[in-house]
Amino acid sequence: HLRLENDSEIELQVCRATVFEGGRLDLHEQRDKKERDDRELSFSPFLFGIPPSDDTPKRQQALGSGVIVRKDGLVVTNNHVISTADEIKVVLVDGRTFDAKVVLQDADADLAALRFVKTSKNSQNFGGSFPFIPLGCGETLEVGDVVLAIGNNLGLQGTVTQGIISAVGRVLANNRMSSKITVPLVQTSASINPGSSGGALVDMQGHLVGINTAILTPSRGNVGLAFAVPANYIIPLLRAVDAKLRRVQRPYIGCTLGKIEYPAKGVLIHDVVPEGPAAKGGIKAKDIILELNDQPVTDTDRLLMMIATQNIQSEISLKIQRGNNFFTRRVVIGIWKPREQKILVVKDEGNPFYGTTLSEMNPQLNSQLGIEASKRGVVVKEIAPRTSASGLFRRGDRVLQIDENKIANLTSLKLCIDDALKKKKRSIISIRVARGAIVIEFRLSIGGTRSKL
Repeated sequence: HLRLENDSEIELQVCRATVFEGGRLDLHEQRDKKERDDRELSFSPFLFGIPPSDDTPKRQQALGSGVIVRKDGLVVTNNHVISTADEIKVVLVDGRTFDAKVVLQDADADLAALRFVKTSKNSQNFGGSFPFIPLGCGETLEVGDVVLAIGNNLGLQGTVTQGIISAVGRVLANNRMSSKITVPLVQTSASINPGSSGGALVDMQGHLVGINTAILTPSRGNVGLAFAVPANYIIPLLRAVDAKLRRVQRPYIGCTLGKIEYPAKGVLIHDVVPEGPAAKGGIKAKDIILELNDQPVTDTDRLLMMIATQNIQSEISLKIQRGNNFFTRRVVIGIWKPREQKILVVKDEGNPFYGTTLSEMNPQLNSQLGIEASKRGVVVKEIAPRTSASGLFRRGDRVLQIDENKIANLTSLKLCIDDALKKKKRSIISIRVARGAIVIEFRLSIGGTRSKL
């Protein structure tokens, strides 16, 4: 139990439930992480030692952080902290040391669950229960709330820093990220550095409200722009651990969400997935969600966090506004099933799409890009900076037509571009894309040399 009269006592109690992980990595993996550190968005454990000049594989130690979330010692950390480790050792603030094994990974939320391995040498360390941090709710966070970040900052064990919540529901462009993370993040001004990944972000009541994940920086050091995975996304991970599942089952209602103009309140249903949970519950496009289980819904990111805590196959109550009418609909929570995406990464500099990652559309991808769930075809998923495509296309552009040929999938797009590139003389091709409600036509000169997509 935490007494709030003294901030230092909060820090002490929370630190006891914070763990520090050491993973042994192959040197080649370590170099990959160093390259990622040089990007604007840093996801990395803290690495000891100086890389040798040759390419001989050697062992290297890296440090990250983690949080005990249950009295049996279950640890939650970032997936990127342990995903390439061959061995994991966990050290508690009180000095106890354990080997640990990975129980479950959730790359989409950049989370992982670990358990201590009991051996004859460390069995005395398992006496009684472990200190743990109770879970809080990310959707209750407000900008300006005071929080503490705890972690292994640059290898300094048990470092506690203070800051505020700077933003809730921060979605970062994927081309600026080296992690696969897809959930909205909490932004904080608390100082977080390499080695803090997987550590606790706690409120002033001592509740775990996030897992520290990344910093946005031009210098590899903290500049007050840090990000954490909201604690809500830990709940599906823990449920999957309890059920001994091989993968996390993420709650899903089957609709794409949009913002509504001030001063209206709620969240707009942009589109509904056919035969999805929302459609079966009578939800329609252009409906506005005002409440979930009698709790006000203020924005899309908080709604997603609220849904993340729901049980699969449980029934939720949604208060809906449709025009001037208000009513309640019951929706049964389904399971989000990621679809295998068909993508094409264009690396040929002679190709007009050079620098893009193109994908065939599906409801999940469309939701991420703000496109109607029913739309199909080819969409620009990512654009590499400083390439020819970065001056033409934008993320979310739908490729409609090349010359007179309608583009239905990646195969038809590839055939059209390959034909143009094989011509001995340069020619002009027309590429039509939809950007929101606007259709844009590009007329580009290509070909003249033999090149392949």
